[in-house]
Amino acid sequence: MTYHRLATPAALILFGSALAAQAPQPDPGLKEAIKQGKDLWANQGDRDGATAKFEQVLASLEPKAQALDPEWRQVLCETYNWVAILEDRNPAKKADAVKRIEALVEFNPDFELDKNITSGKLQSLYDGLRGAKLAKVSFTFQPEGGALKVDEQAGPAQASRYLPFGAHRLIYAKPGFAPQEVNLELAPKDSKNVDFKLDRNASTITFYTYPSGTEVSLDGRPVGKTPAQSASGEAPVELKALADKAGLKAEELSGPFVLPDLKIGKHILELKAPCFRPKRVELGESFTAPYADHILEAIKLDPSRGTLTVTSQWPGGELFLSGQGYGALPVTGASVCAGAYDLVVKYPSGGFSQRVEIPENKSVSLAAKPKPRLAFLGLEGADDFPGKSRLLAQIKGLGARLKEVAFIKPNEGETAEDALTRIKAAKDAELVLSLIPAKDRPGSPVDLVIGTLGGEAEHFAVKPLDDDPLLDLVTRLNVQPQIWEPSLGLLLADLPREAGPVVIRAGDAEKAGIQILKPVTQADGHSVGNVLALRKILLETKGNTLAITQSGLNASLPINHEPLEIPLYAASLCYPFVLAELRLRAITAKGDELAFLRLNQAIALMHFRRYDKALELLREAKVSGAGRTPSMLGLGQGTVDYYTGICLRKLGTVYIPEAIQAFTRAQNFPNSTLFGPDGPLIPPLAKQAAEDLKN
Repeated sequence: MTYHRLATPAALILFGSALAAQAPQPDPGLKEAIKQGKDLWANQGDRDGATAKFEQVLASLEPKAQALDPEWRQVLCETYNWVAILEDRNPAKKADAVKRIEALVEFNPDFELDKNITSGKLQSLYDGLRGAKLAKVSFTFQPEGGALKVDEQAGPAQASRYLPFGAHRLIYAKPGFAPQEVNLELAPKDSKNVDFKLDRNASTITFYTYPSGTEVSLDGRPVGKTPAQSASGEAPVELKALADKAGLKAEELSGPFVLPDLKIGKHILELKAPCFRPKRVELGESFTAPYADHILEAIKLDPSRGTLTVTSQWPGGELFLSGQGYGALPVTGASVCAGAYDLVVKYPSGGFSQRVEIPENKSVSLAAKPKPRLAFLGLEGADDFPGKSRLLAQIKGLGARLKEVAFIKPNEGETAEDALTRIKAAKDAELVLSLIPAKDRPGSPVDLVIGTLGGEAEHFAVKPLDDDPLLDLVTRLNVQPQIWEPSLGLLLADLPREAGPVVIRAGDAEKAGIQILKPVTQADGHSVGNVLALRKILLETKGNTLAITQSGLNASLPINHEPLEIPLYAASLCYPFVLAELRLRAITAKGDELAFLRLNQAIALMHFRRYDKALELLREAKVSGAGRTPSMLGLGQGTVDYYTGICLRKLGTVYIPEAIQAFTRAQNFPNSTLFGPDGPLIPPLAKQAAEDLKN
């Protein structure tokens, strides 16, 4: 035998604790089965019944034998012992008894059979099998309580071991001591003694935490997490005392965590766990000088949680916080660990995402609505071009710049074609973005194509080396289409030398005292000098009415939200996004609101010259009655019929009779307009369009 002192400090934690933290725990009911088996044999003489119980235990433990913790390994060994005894007493199963003994030698030759119940024959068989392959090594340990590693396999430091013939490397280690190595050569019939005596070289600190799984750092360096308790057995008395002092139950504490190699000096212990406040513990020099083992009081972390409420007017939303699901909306008063999260709501169509901070002991509430999802498909082809990596990096960072769109990055290694196929099949996005380099034209702009899954697309020519090549795309994607405008039902005009906007038409507002051709001088107590000033106040008003002053008289007028048309060719809009946004809004809309959304969807499709699709939507857009009160101007059924006539006219001469009919219907709604309440009247436009087609 050759002894060595190892220069490296001991790094082994107590074997039992480490193994218990990793090993799967069998069904505790197996111990009851063993008890029943012993009772059947000892008290009732029922050998077959007892054998069946023990075989039940073997069937459960044998498949995972090598992963069992020390306690369950002992259970398996005892079960082998009992089954062999019972089978040896059954003439038909004596051969099986021999197999049980052989299995026991293979699994754990250090197990000693119970001599009170085992026959001399089985004992001799067991000793013979061990002696044929193994040599006995006896140990003494100073100090006790460490871990013994045999040929790189860690195990408990027990009084003796049976080891195979040949060379072995033994290391005995205990926290706070320099480990010791022994090289050992074993031959048949050998029986050797090995004495380990370790020299103290550091202090150790053992502690328990609530909760288990707490991250531990020592002097700013992560050193692991506190383990869970072993599920077997009752908590020791000393652990109960520590738990009582911390106001906890013993089972709430973690397993022991050992800081094994503390050198002389002061140390800082930092502990962190999700949903708990971090804690900092200062360890004075008395813990390290002189070297000794210490046990700290149980360290209890205080909970750190808030509550989150997420609601939505849109159906089918499912909430996720940094990838963890919280179920269908609404989610009300959910207890959430304090901290920052990537909040995502997935809808059947559209998605919502937001970075949210949950403060400790605070409540956060937000209303989610689906936004169009834009999936970047990646680069079509493998062509290289100047600024390629720069442009790709900027595109992948689009999510931080887009306010009205939920951006989805491409999957690593996926082609643009495969990504499009996947997204269409799973309906994971409403919009797709692809990058197409100009072929055979080095230095030419790169084509960014954004489109709907239905094929409506727009192209953006970008120069990768510009200061901000994506600025135009980002600007347009952040512009929501304006399809509603607050209105007082007044037609106003700015006239020279007047103190405010002059009322040209009042409609129902005349009943409230509003006078024609008189200026409005105040709104909500503020002076208004022109139409724009009044509209600004109207847009900022929170209530349902607005107080205005005209010629010294005050009136309170109801605020209505009048529908507007989206423009057909606005440079500020991204029309695929507009179309996707309108489709999402239509999911929960009803009545006239739905009709006007369909009208605007049709106009967006007309932008792409998709007149057939636009016509389908217009036929579904039915505004109640005329769509306006008798005296109020604005978009109405006449507007819908007028655009129906335009689409039919665009589809070719075969549809001219139907187009004339649509224009004729539009003339029946005298108050319908184009664009909004201030737009041109429909009837004269529709009459001229019908006459042009007849001629």
